[in-house]
Amino acid sequence: MESTSRSSVPPKERPWLEEKVYDLRRSRTVEFVKNSVAALLKDRKRVSLAAISARSKAIDPDGRGISESAILKNQEARTYYEQHRSWRRAGAGARRSACRPITASIPARIKIDRDAARVRYRYQRLNKAELIERLLAVEQAHALLQEQWFQLNEEMLDWRLRVDSSKPQLRRGEQ
Repeated sequence: MESTSRSSVPPKERPWLEEKVYDLRRSRTVEFVKNSVAALLKDRKRVSLAAISARSKAIDPDGRGISESAILKNQEARTYYEQHRSWRRAGAGARRSACRPITASIPARIKIDRDAARVRYRYQRLNKAELIERLLAVEQAHALLQEQWFQLNEEMLDWRLRVDSSKPQLRRGEQ
């Protein structure tokens, strides 16, 4: 048996529904958001979606209040909430300053028998920008060590060639 609760009339053809139901619900949501925000600010509490929703239930005589999704879907209520919320989005400049080079925190010597699980856990706690900075620092340190290794090997080869070339002279001198 088919459900009879759905109407075949599109919502656009029911302007009375917009006036009598939806407009009242929108204005109720806005009213509760404003009252809840005012109460939260008065009590010096954080203004968040969850806090507004909880406070609206306390204010509402019916105890229904409003949901977080109702605040987000109602444009006027959402704008009011965003103007008064405690949380602020970090600007582009703030994110860049938070991403500091962490080359100083890289240990000078890494022990071969270190606890890999603990190191993995430490890396998982870093954010992407910190991981990138650490990777760049490690790559730079690796490139520096590689360059030093090549120079040392070149010096050793040079000394070895000198020794090898001086051996015949030493043998002549011994005779």
